[in-house]
Amino acid sequence: MLFCNHSIRHLFSRIGLGTIFVVAGLAAGPSFAKTLTIGTISVSPVDEIETFQPFADYLKGKLASDGIDKVEVAIASNIPELAKKLVDGEIDLFIDSSVTAMVVNEMIGSRFLVRRWKKNRPQYRSVIFVSEDSPIQHIKDLKGEKIAFEEPFSTSGFMLPALTLRLEGLKLKALSSIRKKPDPNEIGYALAYDNETQIAWVERGLAAAAAMSEGDFEELSKTALKALRVIHLTPFVPYHVVVARPGLGAKLAERIVTVLKETHETEVGAAMLMEFEKTTKFDDIPENLMKNVIALFPYIDLLTTK
Repeated sequence: MLFCNHSIRHLFSRIGLGTIFVVAGLAAGPSFAKTLTIGTISVSPVDEIETFQPFADYLKGKLASDGIDKVEVAIASNIPELAKKLVDGEIDLFIDSSVTAMVVNEMIGSRFLVRRWKKNRPQYRSVIFVSEDSPIQHIKDLKGEKIAFEEPFSTSGFMLPALTLRLEGLKLKALSSIRKKPDPNEIGYALAYDNETQIAWVERGLAAAAAMSEGDFEELSKTALKALRVIHLTPFVPYHVVVARPGLGAKLAERIVTVLKETHETEVGAAMLMEFEKTTKFDDIPENLMKNVIALFPYIDLLTTK
């Protein structure tokens, strides 16, 4: 299980789209810990902490007058671990993809705060591709075939394309091996754990298709051994978002939002953001992109099983 599934099909009947953006929905009150912890998911915690530390140091300076005397970085290795750290108050702010955040929000009641323009990009999408000489023309032609995804917590390499296939009415079934055969009315999928292996599986005919971010595909397809062809583009979603843990004080959350949205307006702040994985700025999450994320919500049961 990737996460606990509780009332997922009724969540958005209980809250409106606007509610997602309302920081005031967080627990109110002036009290909060003097240490603020920001985090994300990564299999390389040492490198990730080094990446996040200048950003943490910047927040410390900006939030000193708000009672924050220390900003730390904590890294989780997977979604369940992240959710636990948020619930336990070990992480206050979570920065990652919007689809991952949607899953975490459903698990524990955390909330979207703002969008992050990572790598100068406000949004991104995934592509589903096949070999140029493949007879497959449409994703519906993938029934009875195999698709190679990347890794379990990859938004562009697994969650976004998989949920999009579900949104299109297609059934997916996890395979224990890429060499297993799927049922005729299902699309079998296996995890390759890196983009190069995904492409190799398609080139060797082990998988009929694969999925990854549009940017990664454009780069890697240039050096692929066989010509590749895109058969489907997913909807755009916010590249990255900032999420607040449940129970974070409303006053502090509002102050953090203000600080983040103003960071790019100063020379020092803009320079720090560029060093922080080429972040352009933080801003409000556009309603049209949030609707794209919400459209995937009814199908996240796919992510509850391996």
